[in-house]
Amino acid sequence: MRVLLTGNPGTEDVVLEEALEEIPGARRAWVREGYGRVAVDVEGLDAWRLEAALLRMRSIHSATLLIVEERVGYGRDALERMREAVEASGLALHIPRWATFAVRAERAGEGHEYTSMDVARVVGDAVISSAERLAGWRPRVRLNSPSVIVSASVVEEDFYAGILLTGERSRHRRRYRVYDHPAALKPTLAYVMLRLAGARDGDFIVDPMCGGGTVAVEAAYLFESSRIMCLDKNPAHIRGARLNAMAARVEGRIDFVVGDATRLPEYTGPGSVDVVVSNPPYGIRMGDPESVRRLYRRFAPALAAALAPGGRAAIITTESALLARLARDHGLRLEHARKVRHGDLWASILVLAKPG
Repeated sequence: MRVLLTGNPGTEDVVLEEALEEIPGARRAWVREGYGRVAVDVEGLDAWRLEAALLRMRSIHSATLLIVEERVGYGRDALERMREAVEASGLALHIPRWATFAVRAERAGEGHEYTSMDVARVVGDAVISSAERLAGWRPRVRLNSPSVIVSASVVEEDFYAGILLTGERSRHRRRYRVYDHPAALKPTLAYVMLRLAGARDGDFIVDPMCGGGTVAVEAAYLFESSRIMCLDKNPAHIRGARLNAMAARVEGRIDFVVGDATRLPEYTGPGSVDVVVSNPPYGIRMGDPESVRRLYRRFAPALAAALAPGGRAAIITTESALLARLARDHGLRLEHARKVRHGDLWASILVLAKPG
């Protein structure tokens, strides 16, 4: 069987790596770079073990049992090709007689002459007509809380459809997020950044602008022996981060500090931090790019001073050129850079290293 995994656009390689680690016997099928889609082939694995593997994964938003893959194009005639592909696939036979179903559709790319609502309508009609033809019964549509969700998506010219395995709530919406910071980092991105920074159990891990504490909570889930610090100058955010950690049941594993990231070594000790992962303010969202640049100019030397020799930092920002230059000026080496989708923005993750 083939499983389609979705994650943050720009993190497809990490999603694939985690899938190959967590899903027994998984093999790469294909990757859609920039669209957050990865397909893996899985053989000889029962449904329970697959579900357990998907629950362990922290980089994904969803997983779908992929049944239909078809090149359909951009024009209105693509809808008829979608209908024919769904009817020929036997997808409807994956819906039990007692179940209700709904179609959730999305479309990625430019130039399509149809909408995601058109896709949902055509796929739903095809599921019903093929069930009547193949099994002699008519599935019931239920838009709210259906028993089975048929996932349908179009990426550029390609159409994918199958049965959603991970539930309607995106996996990036962690249930511990009881306090929602106004510029919160997606937990899936926090996990990716921890991985890119090379974080290991036992490391001293710090988020010096922690907001709602997403990085700290994800680190506490991953590592049993690490010291983890969540630092923010806003006491309200620290209270919110503590609430999130309490909801995640990891509060006792994290040090919560009201403090200024530009004075980071005062809280951590100079040269002591193994890993820094952070989502600092963006000038675009704050509406004052110059104040953000001033913050970065003061933060860069503090970051360099706090990191241990061989320490690494993963920072997500829209000010990548400035941060890379400041890091270099203060003795840090740029090891890796990539573009990722963060909400409605394309931002950069920079991985910086302090020479050992």
